[in-house]
Amino acid sequence: MDHSCGPRAEMLAEVSAAASFVSRLLRSRGFLSEKQLQVFRDSLQLALSEHYQHHWFPDRPQKGSGYRCIRINHEMDPLIGKAACRIGLTSSQLFSLLPRELTLWVDPYEVSYRIGEDGSICVLYEAEPPAPAPLPFDQTLTCKNRFMMGGRTSPPKNYLMTVSS
Repeated sequence: MDHSCGPRAEMLAEVSAAASFVSRLLRSRGFLSEKQLQVFRDSLQLALSEHYQHHWFPDRPQKGSGYRCIRINHEMDPLIGKAACRIGLTSSQLFSLLPRELTLWVDPYEVSYRIGEDGSICVLYEAEPPAPAPLPFDQTLTCKNRFMMGGRTSPPKNYLMTVSS
């Protein structure tokens, strides 16, 4: 799969951080081989990229945040479940390997998580949004500012103002 351009390239770092984090949680239990973990991580990364494709807004990172939230709370998140199926994990095995309650937020420029309902929110990945491109000179000035920059502070002397009633 080509990640070099388009919307998926924009989210590659965030999706990779999320998939790697869940893989590390699975690794910590010592139940899976490195090959299984790699297949799981790659499958989850692909599933997240596809799922977020039309819900990724770098110019408004909070938009779509609920859609991009990965959640385990008495039910397995379907994207994690899909990746686990690729390596032959059953639902009960997956529940035994991951925290009972996990929330993972995957947003443009930030990936964070919370374990448990009352746990602290921890940041896994954080990046600065790119600085907006400066507007061309003409677009940054209002009509009033253009007039003021022209050196005039009042209308020309031969300008006649009339008031009608």
